[in-house]
Amino acid sequence: MAKIQFTKSDITIDFDGSHESILEAAEEAGLDLDYGCRMGNCTACQQPVKSGEVSYPQGHTGEPDEGNALLCCCVPDTDLVIEA
Repeated sequence: MAKIQFTKSDITIDFDGSHESILEAAEEAGLDLDYGCRMGNCTACQQPVKSGEVSYPQGHTGEPDEGNALLCCCVPDTDLVIEA
């Protein structure tokens, strides 16, 4: 299980693998984050990752900016701190 801290929202959630993406888990916790396609193509969901690592089990075609993650299609590999 990974802990994900959203710094701007001052919310920390546990990611236990029951969600397909960080975005899905964040929405369940009440966060309202930007997104578009939910497939990692449009990059509207990208957010800065301050610490930690993510992976993309379903893949993606859009490329996030350096230091960002596409929250709609990634999962945490470690505990994360995300600026959102």
